[in-house]
Amino acid sequence: AMKRIAMNLSPGRRTLGMVAATGTIAIVPAALAWACVGLVSLTTSSPTVQPGGTVTVFGKEFAQGAPVLIHLDSITGPVLATAPPPATTMTSQFSLPVPIPPDVPIGQHLLVATQDEHNMNGGNPARAVIYVGTTPPAPAPAAARPAKLAVESDPGAGALVLIALGVAVVSLLLVGLLMAVTSRRRPQAQAVKAS
Repeated sequence: AMKRIAMNLSPGRRTLGMVAATGTIAIVPAALAWACVGLVSLTTSSPTVQPGGTVTVFGKEFAQGAPVLIHLDSITGPVLATAPPPATTMTSQFSLPVPIPPDVPIGQHLLVATQDEHNMNGGNPARAVIYVGTTPPAPAPAAARPAKLAVESDPGAGALVLIALGVAVVSLLLVGLLMAVTSRRRPQAQAVKAS
């Protein structure tokens, strides 16, 4: 059983409470809906392929209702393969053999997956890097990490003064806002008739 609690709030506080509650009610569902949009992705079975060879691509999170086109090097590049429209709406996945033309120059290229569907598929187009007729470059060596962190000096007096001034300004603004919100409207004085 729910109990009703009577609260004696000034009109300003009541309005502030209603605005906060309404904002929370509106923002939370919008945030949850936005969070449900998956990003499309494209990966390959191998990072290398020979000119005239075939590489398998794997796509995820594409929307239902439209085929997925695999282009070479850009969204306007030649279409190398077409995946049928995904059959499911959640975590849709496909794998597709993509033939690489024999006249593609040796080197790094992009496979770009596009879909003419703009409902629930963020991150479109998706890209995957392939190396035609060559191997991927070796990863760069990791940067050396310092053995321990050396602190050369403490913050200077100037930095501390600036931090203190910033804290003071923010505090004064918050106090002013709090006073404006919580202040009550004072009744106006009425003229008294002298007899």
